[in-house]
Amino acid sequence: MPVGIVPGVEDDNTILANERVIDMDDVIAYLDPDTSQFVTMLMRVARRAAESTKVEWLEDELFPRLSSVASGGATDAANITVATGEGAYFRINDLVRNAKTGVAFKVSSIAGDIITPSAKLGRIAFSAHTAADQLLIIGNASPQGATLGTRLITKRVAQYNYTGIQRNPYGFTRSLMASRLYGGPEPMKERKKKGVEHKRAIEYTLFWGVRSLDTSGSHPTGTPGGLFEYVTTNVQNTAGALTKTLLDTYMRGFLQHQGDQNGILFVSPVFAQAVSGFLRDVWSPTTVETRLWGAKVDGFISGAYGYQVPVVVKRDWNDFSTSSSQYGGWAFYVNMDNIQLNTLRNTELLKDRQANDADSYDEEYLTEFTLKVKQERTHGIITGVTG
Repeated sequence: MPVGIVPGVEDDNTILANERVIDMDDVIAYLDPDTSQFVTMLMRVARRAAESTKVEWLEDELFPRLSSVASGGATDAANITVATGEGAYFRINDLVRNAKTGVAFKVSSIAGDIITPSAKLGRIAFSAHTAADQLLIIGNASPQGATLGTRLITKRVAQYNYTGIQRNPYGFTRSLMASRLYGGPEPMKERKKKGVEHKRAIEYTLFWGVRSLDTSGSHPTGTPGGLFEYVTTNVQNTAGALTKTLLDTYMRGFLQHQGDQNGILFVSPVFAQAVSGFLRDVWSPTTVETRLWGAKVDGFISGAYGYQVPVVVKRDWNDFSTSSSQYGGWAFYVNMDNIQLNTLRNTELLKDRQANDADSYDEEYLTEFTLKVKQERTHGIITGVTG
């Protein structure tokens, strides 16, 4: 083979490509950091070991003290039909006041959802009860020397969730592992990345997971439900721009059953941007030299209850669309006292997962876990925020 000839001055474009030393940064730059704050918090403060692939818990509440009128009550002492199933809230001799009109009466008899009131009691003149009026059950007026009367108690409710097995495997040939690579050898590089991906998958399950159990195969497959699966009462669709009034109204509902001040608001960047806009509306520079503009919100203070709720921005949710109430405009209020991560098998890095005769090396991260979402009315979801 004849020797190659380069006329004139040789430059770095004419040398043999194999001769060039690549100026490669030994640190690989990753696009996304670990933003799985919810998993991290639960692992630190609200985690316990599961003892079965199905976890169960009981819920209870105080006896109801509010009902609502469905129909009737047009004249004094006329029968009142309350909302379906709410007749069970009443006992004979209960004192009741209509929260709109102020009319008070005593319950004389009950038949299903139909209550018979006494003639009006107290200083407020009678006026007709109308549909949707709230009826406050004040208490019970027991006559002197009476027997116990009707005994009513609330029935506990059983809730459950299934564990799911989250696996993130990866592998390499032994030849590649023996090679010298920029950024370090494998599997160390992929191990770091897969750890973040594994944690992110658990995080998304805690928010949007589906509760299911498939027994059609040779072995059952369980999937744990997340907050979205359980929270049905306090779900608010903004369907547009978030205002201060809307947020205050939503949070007033979310915080009604808050015990200790252990709630957290997980928000998308669009939601955080909208809330920071509340501060920008009243921002004014303190001096003419001020060069900063904007505001960062770290918490919400309830004017209704006085609670302070930390705000955690989920940066990775910025990838989600905000159109048609998709996840880019969402926020979750989580009462940390009523949520718990249960692990049947804690997160493990399992090595040497390849077949015995394989000239390769496999690893995986594996976690078997589920979520307890107690008293769904103590949590909340806001959707549809566009700005």
